[in-house]
Amino acid sequence: MQDLSQILLVTDCDGTLLQDDKTISSTDLNAIGKFQAAGGNFTIATGRSIPTGTPVLRQLELKLPCILYNGSMLYDFLKDEILWMAEIPQNARFLVEKAIKRFGAPLGVEILTPEGMNVVAFNQLVDAHLNGRTPIPYRLTGIREILDRKWLKVMMAMPEALMPEVSAFLLSFETEGVRFVRSEKLFYEILPAEASKGNALKRLCRETGFSLARTVAMGDCDNDIEMLQQARVGIAVENAFPAAKAAADFVTVSNRKSAVARTINELMADPDTFFKRGKKQWKF
Repeated sequence: MQDLSQILLVTDCDGTLLQDDKTISSTDLNAIGKFQAAGGNFTIATGRSIPTGTPVLRQLELKLPCILYNGSMLYDFLKDEILWMAEIPQNARFLVEKAIKRFGAPLGVEILTPEGMNVVAFNQLVDAHLNGRTPIPYRLTGIREILDRKWLKVMMAMPEALMPEVSAFLLSFETEGVRFVRSEKLFYEILPAEASKGNALKRLCRETGFSLARTVAMGDCDNDIEMLQQARVGIAVENAFPAAKAAADFVTVSNRKSAVARTINELMADPDTFFKRGKKQWKF
């Protein structure tokens, strides 16, 4: 057995590690356990908050900090400790009210704080997101009521056809201190400027002593692209957005076919060869 102690595998959750029903397959769970027992290091990078990420973290029994809120937080689950956090500046928060006023009912808005989910504009898409198979705790509130809290990200839920118009509207303000990213098919996010999964991965490596040269990252969405590019090996699942596939070193099977387990098995079989292979020159 080769030494895995310097290898770090980081995966996105929804659409990558999690199945479509938001569960972790026994195949993936067993492979992660095998990888960690052999000395490998595993963690997640997700858009989920502390409350919604906790059930996943509990199942995985992570020993390392994880990336939450799509790169706005490094969180140590074992210690229940926030190691680093970025917030949307006050001068950028007017964008939410502007968007709600401009687009009205087709636009749903969720604002995530360290405490959890706050809904300031409710629509059918928000309802489906929060009250689906695994209900997410939330509270209905006005923006003014939470204006002085820490905003880690804003999620805007809308029909896919409306997304280009909403994106163009938000970008037209040229607001400093924030960045915009598509996080799911029907969700568009406002994040702190310094927050991204790629930046958070670099910060995680500094905090834990791992080298990006021995790091593998997996994802499925546009907000995973920087992380895939920062890692030595970036892997997109078959169900990923086209841009994520294009940015990855290679594409593996879908989340429905236990992509994480497939990656772990290939990585453990021959780590050195795994890291040496070139961009889009191999499949498994």
